[in-house]
Amino acid sequence: MRRNLPNLLNLYLRVGPKPNSIRMKYNDSYNPMETKTKVTAVKSRHPSSVYHLPIVDSVVPSPSPPIVHEQLPDLLAEEIRSAQSTGQLFEIVMKKQKVLEQNHLTMIFRSISMFRNQERTDFHPDAIKQNVGFIALCRQLQRVAPSMADTDDLVTCLKALVFCEVTPGSSIIKTVLHLLKSKVNEMPIQKFFFIGNLLSKVKSPLADAINIALPVVFQTQLETQLNLDDVKGMCQCLRYAVDHRMPLSKIKFIADSLLLTESMKWEISEISSVILSLSNLRNLSEHGILPLLESTLNRLAKAVNRIEVYDLTRLCYKMSSNYTKQSRYWYNEEFCNAVARRVLQEQWDFTSTSNVGRSFADLLYVNFEFLEYYSSLMDSISNLKLKMHPRYILAPFVEANYQSPTLGKMVDFVVASSQPIELPIQWLRYAMGCAILGIYPQSLISQIFEESVLNLHFSNDPNYHDFLQLNVLNRCVQIECPEYEGPYPSLSLIKQAHQKMYDGFKKKEDAFFSVKKALHTGFGGVSYVASGLFTKSGQFVEHVVAMRPGGYPVAINCSTPDSDAVRYVEDLNGTTGCQIVLIIVFNSGDYSANGSRLRGVNQLELRLLEREGYDVVPLNFSEWESLQDYEKIPFVMQQIRLKEKLISS
Repeated sequence: MRRNLPNLLNLYLRVGPKPNSIRMKYNDSYNPMETKTKVTAVKSRHPSSVYHLPIVDSVVPSPSPPIVHEQLPDLLAEEIRSAQSTGQLFEIVMKKQKVLEQNHLTMIFRSISMFRNQERTDFHPDAIKQNVGFIALCRQLQRVAPSMADTDDLVTCLKALVFCEVTPGSSIIKTVLHLLKSKVNEMPIQKFFFIGNLLSKVKSPLADAINIALPVVFQTQLETQLNLDDVKGMCQCLRYAVDHRMPLSKIKFIADSLLLTESMKWEISEISSVILSLSNLRNLSEHGILPLLESTLNRLAKAVNRIEVYDLTRLCYKMSSNYTKQSRYWYNEEFCNAVARRVLQEQWDFTSTSNVGRSFADLLYVNFEFLEYYSSLMDSISNLKLKMHPRYILAPFVEANYQSPTLGKMVDFVVASSQPIELPIQWLRYAMGCAILGIYPQSLISQIFEESVLNLHFSNDPNYHDFLQLNVLNRCVQIECPEYEGPYPSLSLIKQAHQKMYDGFKKKEDAFFSVKKALHTGFGGVSYVASGLFTKSGQFVEHVVAMRPGGYPVAINCSTPDSDAVRYVEDLNGTTGCQIVLIIVFNSGDYSANGSRLRGVNQLELRLLEREGYDVVPLNFSEWESLQDYEKIPFVMQQIRLKEKLISS
């Protein structure tokens, strides 16, 4: 029996060692080592050699693959997909509620959310909550939810429940929230932005607790969970990190990761998401996040024609509202050019064009083709309801000092249709813009200059720019609108404005000290240059020099020895019969962003001084700073000499 057992087994399996080798194992001369060697040697023998079967092929045939039964289609899932309304979904629930499984419930709740987003639901939220189909659906979810392993399915169900305005205290909401709380460490961090917004709509202590835990989980798992192949997910992570004021090291980690996707294609939504996220940060250059902004703005410039008009104007506003002297990196000339081209090509309406124009003005961007088209739309303004203050409509023309006949019609219409002034400072800026363009709506100016209106505003802690604009508008009316017969600001208020402006100059005097030092050296000493003066009409001047015939400098003695008191050009001694030259220093913020053109308000300064008969030398401080030290004195002296030659000729 022992001897035949292996043979029987081989016969049954049709495979095995040669019978002779097996017999050797049990004969009297059994040698374990020898037998082992021999048995091992015959393991590769073909089974047919044992049973003397004819060998057709020397290769052992592969075993036949297992039979795979074709999976039957899920007819219930197909029926759910074909539903076209919330009512049809509820009918399916009532008919099939006994066979609804987890995947079916998730599909139904996802469809409910989709119908709500697309406004294809035939139920009001109150009616949905009372519907028997919806009640049955919630009961089925409460039974199945504890077995849901995927947190995405739970979030999908919660989203539909929130859209249907299910009471936060209901048992189904509590069940889903408890399950999410137990799986908070399993949630993908890419979904935290959406989950956080969803939970904020659920007024429940449990939802608040999850929302408190999410940022902690996010910071813990960020470096291990962030998927460098998922641009959309990284954009959502950046949005979540910025909104929750995460440490800058975490934000920079996400920003650096996004920079690694330079060769990947970004969707419009992803570009917009990064722009909106970074717009909530400050000092990008200091924290090393500026490269991401520059890269994203370049992507945005190339995608301008693929963005919806509303979204594009919104992005323009975000960029322009963040543009300041300290954050000029928000300006992208390629983007502005592309937007201006699209406005012209598609002939945008007045509302969209005015939104873009306001952003261009804040960015100090000037495009005369755009302004020409924009001004042509002013004829239709009388038929429109203005959605922004008129000063913003006028702003791009003011920045470029672009004058057009249609602007006068627009100003007349706005003044005629405006209500009595409630926010005088807004109308002060509007009147200031009109003055830059040479337009003087006298009825509006007389309302602004009313003593009661000015006293009310300037008694409530006004800022520096309020005094500056009041002073400039007062000068404009006196010099360029002699026919005006209304009230003027009081002398005490104007003197207060002069003092504020002088104090502002003293604070920034050190910034322009190199110009002052060069003038002292070029003209022969401190006594030949007066700095920080006003004209009697109220124009502030950085530096004043005087020259007698032949171009020889004259020592200037100020009548007021107190350096903290306001001084006037007209009070300078020893200037009789001399040419007085005013040096006005303009910094980079006084010029348009896309050229060397002075902004409208700065052109107005020069225009008023020249109307008063002064000789003015404008000095671009950025160009001045780019000169070598040995070039600065000859440069400024040459500018003054050119003015002298021009006058003498």
